[in-house]
Amino acid sequence: MKKVINLIYSILPVLLFTAVMTGCEKSDNEPSTKGARSVMMQNIAANVEYIQSIESETTYNLCEGIEITDLSCTYMRTPTRMIIAVIDLSKNITVTASSPDNKTSGITGLQTIPEQAMSAENAGSKVWLAINGGEFNSTEAKGLFYKDGVAIKETAEKGYDNCVVVTRDGKVRICSVSEFLVLKKQAVHTIGGKQRLMEDGNIGAFMADDNTMAQQARTFVGTNMDASKFYIFVVEGSTPEYSTGIRLRDAMLICQGAGCYQAMNLSDGIYTTLAIREETASGVVFNTLNRLSQTAPQKVLNGLMITEKQ
Repeated sequence: MKKVINLIYSILPVLLFTAVMTGCEKSDNEPSTKGARSVMMQNIAANVEYIQSIESETTYNLCEGIEITDLSCTYMRTPTRMIIAVIDLSKNITVTASSPDNKTSGITGLQTIPEQAMSAENAGSKVWLAINGGEFNSTEAKGLFYKDGVAIKETAEKGYDNCVVVTRDGKVRICSVSEFLVLKKQAVHTIGGKQRLMEDGNIGAFMADDNTMAQQARTFVGTNMDASKFYIFVVEGSTPEYSTGIRLRDAMLICQGAGCYQAMNLSDGIYTTLAIREETASGVVFNTLNRLSQTAPQKVLNGLMITEKQ
């Protein structure tokens, strides 16, 4: 009996060591979620090397078909906040363009995104969410700009070679300006953008420069393979103690991780704005969800809105 007990005690440490090593080996082979909770964020975290950890992640439905994920993470060892809206286009919502005073001609000034959303609301649209559009010179877009079937800007400057297009059949596409020419007669809303982040499921190509390699605020959008979902990404920047922004290369990897098949960069820097609808006792208001580097939203030429279908 004594020999049996001695044998058990001699084997037990070996068994414990094997179990621990097996457990460690399994853990090492599994991708780290870095603190991400949702499947989408776990995929993004695994896809972006420079996201070290996710400190907070909140997901909620703004309305049926709009899911918002608001998160804070450590990116390149600095704090960064990102807001992702996933739009289910099979629901009673669609993508439209916004403009100052809801105009399609005679635009002589700029408006903030909350103001543009309110202008559309006052004109009869039910607006749920709005973001800044493409970049501009004075009151002229640098890229394409169509609203309500009216061509406001039909040409694109160099470097503004991509666009979001909503056609008469209600479909949303992200394509190049040359591809847009095929859709031109069907275009209802079009907002021009900058670099292609995803093209047919592949990471886009871009020139590395001070802008693309800088950590800064960015607004970018994407669609999945069958364009049944529209993705909005807003990354805050320019406030080092709170959020420093991201590089363009990692914006591409974020889109890929989220499941985008097509994606493009809309704008960078201080114009980055995301406003959402809130119904109060005194009426509808549009609150800016992201923290701004300025004290108030910047005035812009155009934007993209998620509205109820009419």
